[in-house]
Amino acid sequence: MPCLVSPLERANGILRLHELPLRIRVRRHSQWLSVYEIRPGGGTRERAMRGYAAQSDADVQRLCDALIEQWRADGAKGWTLLAEPNAASDAHLALPHWPEICAALVAFQRAQGVNMNLVGPFKGKGYFCLLPADRPATEADVRRFALHTSESLKARLEDPAALLQPMATHRQGFRQKREVVSLLRRAGFGAIAPESLSEELKAMVNKKKVALLAAGESRRRIPSTAAIENWLDQVMEEEPLWGWVFAMVATYGLRPHEVWHIAELPDANGLITIGVAARHIKVTKTGFRVALPLPAEWVERYQLGGVNGEQRLAELRRRYVPKFVNEEGQPFDPERDLVKRCDNNERLGAVCCHKLRSSDAKAEFELQHKLYAWVETAPAQGKKKAQKRKERCVPYDLRHAYAIRARETTTWNYADVAAVMGHSPEVHRRTYLSEITGEQTKASVARRMLGGQPEAA
Repeated sequence: MPCLVSPLERANGILRLHELPLRIRVRRHSQWLSVYEIRPGGGTRERAMRGYAAQSDADVQRLCDALIEQWRADGAKGWTLLAEPNAASDAHLALPHWPEICAALVAFQRAQGVNMNLVGPFKGKGYFCLLPADRPATEADVRRFALHTSESLKARLEDPAALLQPMATHRQGFRQKREVVSLLRRAGFGAIAPESLSEELKAMVNKKKVALLAAGESRRRIPSTAAIENWLDQVMEEEPLWGWVFAMVATYGLRPHEVWHIAELPDANGLITIGVAARHIKVTKTGFRVALPLPAEWVERYQLGGVNGEQRLAELRRRYVPKFVNEEGQPFDPERDLVKRCDNNERLGAVCCHKLRSSDAKAEFELQHKLYAWVETAPAQGKKKAQKRKERCVPYDLRHAYAIRARETTTWNYADVAAVMGHSPEVHRRTYLSEITGEQTKASVARRMLGGQPEAA
């Protein structure tokens, strides 16, 4: 009588009997098995296990035995070492070349069901696609990518004598490069993207942050509510569509790309919904949520709902079309596909950034009316008072202003604000409340005490 239990089911049953929070998976488009861990507190992580072939029943059992042995030896910290290369895996595998790695990275990221923002260097004319295909990939390739600007890297490929320009480690682009290194490791290419490289890059960021804080540099430009309102009034006159877009971002604390994915415009209470309440449909960074207006008067002031809202949203989607795909990266077909993702959220958000402020944008594309905020720095040498300077804002500053406004003017606890903004309470406290001033904190405490509402999450 044939066995009804597959080797994969048997292996996961053994892991379950040993009470290990690990499961072996076979991922579509991946030639390697992967291991999925359920972490304490509900978090998860997954690693591709190079050297353990997805089509080999023997490798399934071999990986199961190795996981049990490694867990007994080192616990939760040890099993990921199996994903790192060793003498056995080097003998089992030829060193991968960049064409193979690029194809595997794109497939791996699509299989995760997340946006494709990080795989730009691995497809089309991305940097890693331009590297020589006739030699094995190396850690030096990844290190060079992480530490230098994209422009100078491509110039070096065209002219070996061209100088490489160091990447500013306090910029958003450097953070994305660190995430690319992490993605390589998670996809099973730890030989060229070891943990030590990520730690080195992280230390460079922390060193820069310490220097910025010591110098009194602010990481964000937080415009006041009055400044935002005055600016929105001007933009509504200049370009009504973009006035509506930025009014939605400011009123609801949205990520810029989320405006395209508004499912329901303001109802009688001013509430909107973003995305679709289904696990297999994730068109925004953090999925479906409900958002509240703050201040509520802006809903009527800028006609965010009703016929005007419907027309503006339709016009926005017509001008800049969201690209929906299935789990394989093919155009989404509602009659055929269950999984739905948005593949160009990064580009949609960039349109908003360029409209407000960007060194890459053409001057004629930017709005004529600029939004400014005062930034306070450390006192100059020999001075007792802190210095202030005026800086132009970016779209995400409107989102941060929403978080500060909620803290200053409402009795909502920060966990509730985090929920309507679409991130965790810890992220909200660490990132979005880091710029709150002493006066704003005082106003928040007074309002909470008078309202009788606790602050605890």
